[in-house]
Amino acid sequence: MKSYVDFEIALTPAESGRFFLKARGPRGEEGDGELLLPDADPQIQALLTRLRLLDVDEATLVQLGRALFDALFNGAVRDVYVRCRGALASDEGLRLRLNIPPSAVSAALLPWEFLYDPDRGPLSLLDAPVVRHLPQPDRIPPLTAPLPLRVLLTAAQTPPPTAVERELTAVQSALERFGDQVATTVEPHLTATILQNRLREGYHIWHFVGHGGFTSDGATACLLFEDDLGDPEPVSALQLGIMLDRSNLRLVVLDACSTGQLATDPMRSIAPALIRAQIPAVVAMQFQVPEEATCAFARAFYHALADAFPIDFCVTEGRRAVMNITGLGRADWGIPVIYTRTEDGRLFNPPTAPPPSSVAAVTARSVGTGMQALEHLIQAGSDVREAVIAFRADLHAVARQIDMLADYKDVHDQLHSLQFHCYNPIVIDMRRLPDDDLAWESIANYDVTLQSIVRDLDQIVRRGRLPASELSWVNDVQSAQVDIAGSIDAGDLKLLKKAVRLLNRALTTQPSLINARLSTTARTLRLASLVEGMTAVRDRLASTGYDAARVSQIELGVTALATLSASLASLVDDHDRWQIIDLELRRIEQFIDQDITELELSWPEVHQRVAPFYLENAEPWGAALKNDADKLTSALEAADPTRVRQFFRRFRRQAGERFFRVDIELKRVCDELRLIGESLTSVLKVLTV
Repeated sequence: MKSYVDFEIALTPAESGRFFLKARGPRGEEGDGELLLPDADPQIQALLTRLRLLDVDEATLVQLGRALFDALFNGAVRDVYVRCRGALASDEGLRLRLNIPPSAVSAALLPWEFLYDPDRGPLSLLDAPVVRHLPQPDRIPPLTAPLPLRVLLTAAQTPPPTAVERELTAVQSALERFGDQVATTVEPHLTATILQNRLREGYHIWHFVGHGGFTSDGATACLLFEDDLGDPEPVSALQLGIMLDRSNLRLVVLDACSTGQLATDPMRSIAPALIRAQIPAVVAMQFQVPEEATCAFARAFYHALADAFPIDFCVTEGRRAVMNITGLGRADWGIPVIYTRTEDGRLFNPPTAPPPSSVAAVTARSVGTGMQALEHLIQAGSDVREAVIAFRADLHAVARQIDMLADYKDVHDQLHSLQFHCYNPIVIDMRRLPDDDLAWESIANYDVTLQSIVRDLDQIVRRGRLPASELSWVNDVQSAQVDIAGSIDAGDLKLLKKAVRLLNRALTTQPSLINARLSTTARTLRLASLVEGMTAVRDRLASTGYDAARVSQIELGVTALATLSASLASLVDDHDRWQIIDLELRRIEQFIDQDITELELSWPEVHQRVAPFYLENAEPWGAALKNDADKLTSALEAADPTRVRQFFRRFRRQAGERFFRVDIELKRVCDELRLIGESLTSVLKVLTV
C-alpha cells in the first residue's frame, strides 16, 4: 500500500440518541444518513461487555463488527462508500476518517476499530484503516518531520510488572532499520521531571511503555509515571496535555492500557487531550493490552515506519502482527486506536538513497563480504585454497562456537523473560488467591507468555547444539506450564503452587550457570585465531596478482573481524562485572524497606565494584551514576534512613539501566556473530567441493 485517500464520516448529535451523518469521498462524492447507536440493543450491549472483558471469539467479533458496520453505513452513506471503494487504484487504500465531536461521547465510546464489512471482512486489518478525527479550532499541525528522526523511548516500571525491557528491546531493534536516520534516547524510569526536561530537546516521536487508567471516580484518565523513589505517580490527561502542548512531537505511541479509552469528558482522556495539545498523531490502547500483543504490534509498527509507509499502514501492519500471534478470534488486534487530524499520514519523506545500516550491522556485513570474496578466490586458485585449508580447523571451531554462543544467549534471554514476565507477576497475583478470583485472569495472561517461552526453549533443545544435560531443567518449565494451564481451568491453587515451585527451582539455579557458560564460550571463541589466519591469506593474496577489489574486501573483513573480537571481549568482561553488581543490588533490595543494615554492610564492596565503571567513562551515564553513588555514600554517613532508601533506589535504577544497555549490546554482537557464522559455513562448504 503506497497511499490512502480519505473517506470521511462526520457525526452531528441529534435528538433521542441519534446522529446525523455526512459522508464525503476523496473525489467529491457525498451522501447523508442517520446513525442510531447499536448499543441500545441488549444483545449488542452483551457483546460490548464481553469485548471489554476480552471474553470473545471470532464469531463474537464478526457479529459485533457487522452491527457497527450496518449502523454506520446505511442509505446514501453506504452507496458513497461502495462507489469510493470501486474507484480505488491498485496502490490506494481507503482511510475511514471518523469525525466525532467532543459532544458525541456515546458514539466515540464505541469500538469502531472492529468494523466488519460483510463483503470484505475486518476493515482495520485490510486496506481501510479506521482513524479517529477530533475536530479542533486550531490549525492542523504538520505531521512530516525532518530526518534524522529523534525518538524518545520511555517506560515506567510500576506495579503490576510488565515486559518493559522486552518491548524496549523490540522497539530499538525495529528502529535499527533507520540506520543513522534515527537518534534514540531511552528513559526506562520515566518521571514527570525527566519528560519535561527531555521535551525541550526536540524529539519527533515519544513512545511510552507502562500503565494507564482512570481516577477513582472514573472521570479523568491518567498515565502512571515513577516518582523520585520509584513509586507510581499518576499524571492526568490534562497535566500531560499541558506538558506536551505545542511541543516538537509529531507522533506519540502509548503502550498503556486504557489510553485510548474515553472518559465522560473526552478532553479528560489521554489521546484526545494530546490531540488538543497539537500533537499531530496519537496511537493509544482502548482496553487492557496483553504483553505478547504489545511487543508484536510495536515491532511491526516501527518496521513499517522505517520503510516510510504512512502511519495508518503502520498501525495496520501492527494489527496483523498481533493477529498472527494471538489469532483472529481474540480482540487484541483491535485494541490500538489512532487519532490524527492530518491530511497525510506520512511521517517523513524517505531519503533518495537507503539509509546506511547501524555500525554493528556494517561490521557483520563487512566480514560477510570478505568471506564471499574469499569464496570466489578459493575457486579461482589452488594456492588460495591451500592457504585457507591451513586454518580450516579454526573455521570449524569458530562456526561451532558461534552456534553455541547464540544458543546460550537465547537461553539467557528466555530465562530473563521467565523471571520477570512470568514468574514474578504470577507469584504476586497468586498472593491474591483464593480471595480474589480476578487474579486468575491475570495469571492466564502470563500463561500465554509462558507458552511462548516454552516453545522457544523447545526449539533450542531440538537444535541439539548444547549438551542435553545442561537443558534438562527445561522439562521442569514445560511441566510447570502444563500445571499452570490446568490450575487456571480448575481454579486449583494447590496445582498452581506446585507449578511455581518448579519454576522457582529452575530460576534459582540456571541463570548463573547459563551466564557462566555464555561467558566461557565467548571467552574461548577463537576469533583471534581466525583473524590471524585471514590476515595470512590476505598477505599472500596481495603479492600474487589476484583481483585487487576482492583482496580489498578481505582486508576490510579482517579489520571488521578484529574490531568485533575486541568488542566481544570487552562486552563479556563488562557483562560479568555488571552481573555481579546487579545480583548484589537485588539481594540488598529485598531488605531495604525493613532495615538498611544490609546496605550499610555491603555498600563498601558494591561501591568498590562500581567505581571503576564511572571513573573510566566520560559519558553522561557515568557522571549520573557517580552522582547517585556519592549521594548514597553521604546519606549512609549521615545515618539518614529515608534518604538512604531514596538514593539507593536512584542508584539501583541507574546501575540496572547500565546493565540493561550492556546486555542489549552483547545480544547485538551475538546476532552479528550468527551472520558471520553463516558466512563461515559457506566458506567451509566451498572447501569441501
